[in-house]
Amino acid sequence: MLRAFLALWIGRLVALLFRWLKRGGTSLPGYLALKIDPQLMGRLTSRYEKVIIVTGTNGKTTTTNLLASILRAAGLKVVHNSEGANMPAGVATALLARRGEVAVLEVDEGTLGLVTRQVKAGLVIITNLLRDQLDRYHELEQLAAAISRALAAIPAATLFLNADDSLVTSLGPGRGKVRYFGLARTPWSQATTSEVLEGHICPRCRRPLQFNFYHYSHLGNYYCPQCSYSRPPADYEARELELSSAGARFDLVYPAGKLALRTPMPGIYNVYNVLAAASVALLLKIDPATIARVVATFLPGQGRAETFSLRDKRLTLMLVKNPTGLSVALKTLTAGRGKATYLLAINDLAADGRDVSWLWDADISPLLQAPYHRIICAGLRAGDMALCLKYQGVKEADLKVIPDQEESVDFLLGEPVDEGLILCTYTNLALYRRILKARGAVSEVTPLPSLSGTP
Repeated sequence: MLRAFLALWIGRLVALLFRWLKRGGTSLPGYLALKIDPQLMGRLTSRYEKVIIVTGTNGKTTTTNLLASILRAAGLKVVHNSEGANMPAGVATALLARRGEVAVLEVDEGTLGLVTRQVKAGLVIITNLLRDQLDRYHELEQLAAAISRALAAIPAATLFLNADDSLVTSLGPGRGKVRYFGLARTPWSQATTSEVLEGHICPRCRRPLQFNFYHYSHLGNYYCPQCSYSRPPADYEARELELSSAGARFDLVYPAGKLALRTPMPGIYNVYNVLAAASVALLLKIDPATIARVVATFLPGQGRAETFSLRDKRLTLMLVKNPTGLSVALKTLTAGRGKATYLLAINDLAADGRDVSWLWDADISPLLQAPYHRIICAGLRAGDMALCLKYQGVKEADLKVIPDQEESVDFLLGEPVDEGLILCTYTNLALYRRILKARGAVSEVTPLPSLSGTP
């Protein structure tokens, strides 16, 4: 007990110090606390009425923050790692805050097993499984197997799975409580796709899957012609989807009825994020009117298509970290947009993934077709990004290679266009946000509550 007491108060003291110094520190307090008491996460979560884990490749942070916002609006005291620090140290930091009623925890898919050994979550949301950071996660089948082993530690948990992802649904068989969410066919669904196909092998018989249609990447309506494996019916399904540059509208059809939702977040990937968060809120018996109200105003911030005003420009900052993410981001950001300057900042540090060969797998055709003024390549692998763009058809005269992040922002601000779009890998994200803020940029997103869990 003394060890747990010391871990708790030293962690809280360090967190308080970092907040006082305005240094962030979303992982260090938890790291130190876990060094003192390795079982701290389990001790802290045992006091919560409900613990929800959100994991998967893309969409974890947005889904976690939206769900936490809905639960807070419903009057619950919620603790969550709002800034996306999703390794065990970041999770522990969030839990060091004052105890709430519900913990909504974003957890890195590669370290899920370290968390579930201690944290007996009652519900786990899995957003999708896409190729990402091969040096850490290896191939998708290996990642799915690791997640399955992690889930075995919490057999009583309800799984909330993306029905449109064949790898995610493969985690459902043999579980006692499984719910599925998914997207019905839309005007944007495709019978064929030019995007990189990742989870296109049947998890049961290892034969190629067939698709009635695709939403993006391997997400869609699939079936195996050799065995009975196919997309399960969705308990919570988005229908009548309308997409525009101003966001999306759809009907969420669920066992007890239908809920009309409108979100200002653009792109089909955000439809999945809203669908997952809103569906879990319905599963938890949150008032549908509260859900619709929060969804209608929620913007993710922290580099998830976060918009800024700076001088005479509107700037958008977006995280990209794998071929599917970059492909979908370009498709979303270029749709209906006038002439803009694009800045692609690529790093290859440990948190980004050392292997950047994924750049060659991304579908950049939307960018080639966009009326761009110039494309700036920045970061540690600026040259790789520029070479990739050049070989795919971007004229050398339209490319500017500026590895230094601050210099790349200054060059962008000097461009004779009204809009700039910054797409960057993980370790560039916070840096570009700080650079923009230091130059006076004003975010259009209201900050989320802090890690303290207080509203």
